[in-house]
Amino acid sequence: MRRLQVRPLPAAVALAAVGAGAIAGSAAVARRRRTTGPDRWHSVTINCSPDQLDPLPPPLADLGFPVEVRVQPAPGDRGTELAARVAAAADPERVRRLRAALREARSIVEVGEVLKPDAPATTRPTLRSAPLAYATKHGREEGRL
Repeated sequence: MRRLQVRPLPAAVALAAVGAGAIAGSAAVARRRRTTGPDRWHSVTINCSPDQLDPLPPPLADLGFPVEVRVQPAPGDRGTELAARVAAAADPERVRRLRAALREARSIVEVGEVLKPDAPATTRPTLRSAPLAYATKHGREEGRL
């Protein structure tokens, strides 16, 4: 029977691995900052013509802080692209409200009301369904579910 001998890594190799991990982590943070900065455009594609978005739907018109809006035909004749960004310095709460307003505007233009996937609930809450209920409730804040 043959035994494997495990040798410890030299300190230089371990240090290089830690350094590479730190560089990769800082690159990921920098990439995240580029995609969530104050000048980032958030957009939705709405199944309508651009003239149906004049005036803007209530969720965008009633935000209460300055927002830049861009309306243009979507590529491939697939409706209209509605893009918006916070005009002043963007704090995370304003960006969250802007993203929610874009989703609600799309729902109002296409359906006539804001659709909520979790209301009314069709099942009773259980301990096992709690993570899904939390994700459904808070997923609309950041657009992830």
